[in-house]
Amino acid sequence: MDENKEVNEAGTPEEEVTEKTYTQSELDALLQAETDRRVTAALKKAEKKNAEKLREAQKLAQMNETEKYEYELQQREAAIAEKERELALAENKAEASKILAEKGISLQLIDFVVAESAEDMKANIDLLEKAFKQSVKDEVNKRLAGTAPKKGLPLDKTITREDFMKMSVDELTDLKKNNPELYNSLK
Repeated sequence: MDENKEVNEAGTPEEEVTEKTYTQSELDALLQAETDRRVTAALKKAEKKNAEKLREAQKLAQMNETEKYEYELQQREAAIAEKERELALAENKAEASKILAEKGISLQLIDFVVAESAEDMKANIDLLEKAFKQSVKDEVNKRLAGTAPKKGLPLDKTITREDFMKMSVDELTDLKKNNPELYNSLK
C-alpha cells in the first residue's frame, strides 16, 4: 500500500498523482454535465425568486386599497429600519476605530467589538483590551522566564581543555562566575 504513496517535504505521505487522458467525447460529456448542473441550479434559484414574487403579487391582489397602502408602508418602514441599523453600525465602527487607536489595539480587531448599541460596544472593547493585555503580559513573562544564553559560551555548553586554554581573560571570568564547577574541572 505504501508503494502508491510518496512523502512530501513536510514528511507526510500523499497520494501519487496519476494523470488520466480523456477523449474529446468524454471531455465534451463532462463539460455538458457541469453546464447542465449549473443551469439547473440557476433555474431553481430563478423559479424560487419568481414564486416569491408571485405569492407577493397574489397577496397584494387580495388586499383592498387601504390594506395595500398599509402593507407597502410596513415594507418601507422595515427597509428604513434596516438602513438605520446599517448606518448605526457604520457609525459605531468609526467610533470603535477611534477608541481602538487611542488604546493602541490593532484595527484588524474592529469586527470583534462593533455592536448595535454604544454600551455593548464599549463593553466589548474593554473586554478585548483586558484579554489582549493579559495575553501580552503572559507571553512576556513566559519569554522572560526562559534562561538567557551564556555570553561567549558554546550553545552545547561543552568546553574542551583546548577551548579553555584559548579563552580570553573576560571569557574565563564569565565561565568562573557562571559555571564554577566546569571552570574548576578544566583549570
